[in-house]
Amino acid sequence: MDRVLRSGGMLLLILLSIGLLSLKPAIAQEKNFDELAHRVVTASANVKPGEVVVISGGKHTIPLMEALAIESMKAGGMVTMFLSSDKVSHYFIADLQEKYLEQEPRFFAEWLKQVDVWISLPEVSDIKALDAGVPASRLAKIDKTNQFIVGMLDGMKARQVSLIYPTDERAKAFGLDGATYVNMIWEAIGVDYKQIADSGEKLKKTLEGTKTVRVTSPSGTDISFRTGNRPIFLDDGVISADKAKSKRFIDRTAGLPAGTLTLAPVEDSATGKVVVPKADCRYEPMTDVSFVFNKGKMEDFKAAKGANCFQQLISESSGATNQIGSFSIGLNPAWKVHEENGAHYYTGAGLGVVFVSIGDNELFGGKNKAQGTFGFGFPIIGATVEVDGKVVVKDGKLVN
Repeated sequence: MDRVLRSGGMLLLILLSIGLLSLKPAIAQEKNFDELAHRVVTASANVKPGEVVVISGGKHTIPLMEALAIESMKAGGMVTMFLSSDKVSHYFIADLQEKYLEQEPRFFAEWLKQVDVWISLPEVSDIKALDAGVPASRLAKIDKTNQFIVGMLDGMKARQVSLIYPTDERAKAFGLDGATYVNMIWEAIGVDYKQIADSGEKLKKTLEGTKTVRVTSPSGTDISFRTGNRPIFLDDGVISADKAKSKRFIDRTAGLPAGTLTLAPVEDSATGKVVVPKADCRYEPMTDVSFVFNKGKMEDFKAAKGANCFQQLISESSGATNQIGSFSIGLNPAWKVHEENGAHYYTGAGLGVVFVSIGDNELFGGKNKAQGTFGFGFPIIGATVEVDGKVVVKDGKLVN
């Protein structure tokens, strides 16, 4: 699923541009990249004169990378471009000797200390093929070697904007029609950020200072958890001047398409049952998922299809892998869930879509730590969300 990855190192992997946001240019080249780049640089990233700007991506994204670099220079930024490719990324993930996978890229952290703005695009053009057939143990090693940087991010100054680059190839990874996917992503990137910000701030104020959240769904989900005055993070697509000054890295990030409100529940407070008709595990559908939360821990996990994929991922990590980690509500009206013709496409930013995730939640102000920052998200479609008894989402729609 877009941006909700197999691992809780989601933000880290996006920042490092490991390549799980990808695609081949085709229809996407018809987009006016100059116009998009201007909006990203001036509205989302707010590049200022003298700032160090890094633009990263793959060979297929060079036209947009060039536009972003030029716009950043127009704003006074000092620009460097990092380029990768399908061949290099796949070799690293699938073929590199395992003893070299254990090398921590400490040098990267030193580079990052000098960066003011990082704008990341996908490195690879075929996301499904990138790690197809690669053992979960190997993926866990890669995640583990990058884990050291998570504890450093809050103390850095860098702000980061990531973009999904939509093409037919990415659509196929989710079983989606190419035109449907490409048009949807461009529309979702182009929505009114102010509209998202207004609805997000209203919802954020409602959640602040509350005690209990309850989530139910027509499929049978019925869970509740405490908020514990945890920080609430709003990604509305714009890193404002105030956000840029935040000590928390997640406040200094924006993902396009944007539109999520996220918090880390009190880890031992979640109780109840989660029922998910369809989810996604390594770009394959996982069906008829169910489990219960008992004092915040996942128990009695079942799935008619895809259970082995999930169990392999979780077994290769350690720590708080089965503890509730985060809860989010989507705010983007143009980003849709798709299940037609066997598609398995769920986005955490889709309007009214709720995600309940397990695993590492350090970046969200939580206490969970998992090896490799493991995490996994479950989409709750058609959810109703009550905050201290007040309904804020009803049947998958925000309540005004």
